[in-house]
Amino acid sequence: MPLKRGFFLNRMYFITLILVDFVILAVAIILSVLLRFGTLNTSAVPLSAMALTWVFFAILQMLFSMVENLYAIRTTVNRMMNTYRTLRLILISASAYIIIQFLTHFPVRIFVSSRIAILLFLLFWTILSVLCRIILVPWFFTNLLRLTRFVTISTVIFGPSETGLRIMRALSRSPINRQILKIRIHRGEVADDPDARFDQIRAVMKETGAAEFVMIFDDEDFSFIARFSMHARRAGIPFSIFSWRIPELGYFDPWLSFKNFGALTFYSKEWSRTAEGVWRAMDIILSSIGILIFSPLMLIIALAVKLTSPGGVLFEQSRIGLNLKPFKFLKFRSMRNDANQKRQEHEAYFRKYVEGAAAEGEGAEKVFKQVDTTAVTPIGRFIRKTSLDELPQMFSVLKGEMSTVGPRPCIDYELQYYDKDWLRQRFNVKPGLTGIWQVYARSRLDFEKAQFLDFVYVMSRSDGVNIRLILKTFPVMLFGRGGI
Repeated sequence: MPLKRGFFLNRMYFITLILVDFVILAVAIILSVLLRFGTLNTSAVPLSAMALTWVFFAILQMLFSMVENLYAIRTTVNRMMNTYRTLRLILISASAYIIIQFLTHFPVRIFVSSRIAILLFLLFWTILSVLCRIILVPWFFTNLLRLTRFVTISTVIFGPSETGLRIMRALSRSPINRQILKIRIHRGEVADDPDARFDQIRAVMKETGAAEFVMIFDDEDFSFIARFSMHARRAGIPFSIFSWRIPELGYFDPWLSFKNFGALTFYSKEWSRTAEGVWRAMDIILSSIGILIFSPLMLIIALAVKLTSPGGVLFEQSRIGLNLKPFKFLKFRSMRNDANQKRQEHEAYFRKYVEGAAAEGEGAEKVFKQVDTTAVTPIGRFIRKTSLDELPQMFSVLKGEMSTVGPRPCIDYELQYYDKDWLRQRFNVKPGLTGIWQVYARSRLDFEKAQFLDFVYVMSRSDGVNIRLILKTFPVMLFGRGGI
């Protein structure tokens, strides 16, 4: 019930904000044309151009807002970041619009092409967006909740009191949170065992009637945090966690994090069969479109691989997928054709990786990935860095063995190292082309941290998270960030 209530709140806020955004765009376009030409009935800006300009910016705003996570209630906690990300969204969208206008030679019937009208539009869009996102929408939503007599959500914060007070003050900055949250801090000690700690927290929540909790971790490692979080997720309790270790992951909730304490939130519902079916349909659509768009590039890569080194075009390997079921994993071959020797070398490397002894380099340059430049072909170096060697896996997505988003599939001989319950949660979902680890870490993290990222994905999987990760994958591929 609490998860459903939180999901309903965020979905209602999402719908409210997206409708407001669409109205703002329409108002900004109309005002800009009226001020520039004195009428909406002008050959300089036909109604078709106004409509298609609105569609263009509406799509971009919706996509970029999902990437920036601007549709969640917790964005109201940090007004400065909300303003900054809104302005960045508008700037990127405007730049894309100008580039497309230039490339299409400023088609009058398709886009608003008047420079003065465009400048006026951007001015109105900026002012109205910031005003509505920061002041009007939170005020409207708060009063809407008051009118509907929304029941207050009781939340308990566990952990060091000083940090707990800072979190409580941060949450209270949001006018919506002040309306819907009743926060108290538990000042007692917490157990040193993750199972006992969760039992203790459940007892406190039952005693106080709390529906959600915040857990502040101190020196606990990621294995401890994961086991504890898994208990809360299975119990269907919405919760968030804070730890000084979380920023090491490179993936955290920026709206709630502060200074050295990173935050992760777990408020999404577990996927129903309907949700699984909808995303399966999305996988089919996305993989089909991807195969169609990238087929010329895949043909070029295949020819380049074939012509630059002896051996097959594709590299095949057995990987472990959903429910521990093995499947055939395909990549463009990027290394010289000595598979048996490389398998033995990688097995030895992965053992060292699990033990934390496989890093090369120091500090920010440290990588956890087997690097043998003599084994990589010239074309292989490029396709590995840009992840273009992964393109054949779109056929695995189309077949249903993989998904567009999910953990990376492990090799069969790696399975022995997934010897804890929390590590095996990754096998409850399909492996993916992209995911949290692929976007935010790649070769930068050790085994425990990398697996914790995949665990976080399984725990917080939602359609919004998936779309955000897909959109963030393209710049990672383009700039080859973290690729080796």
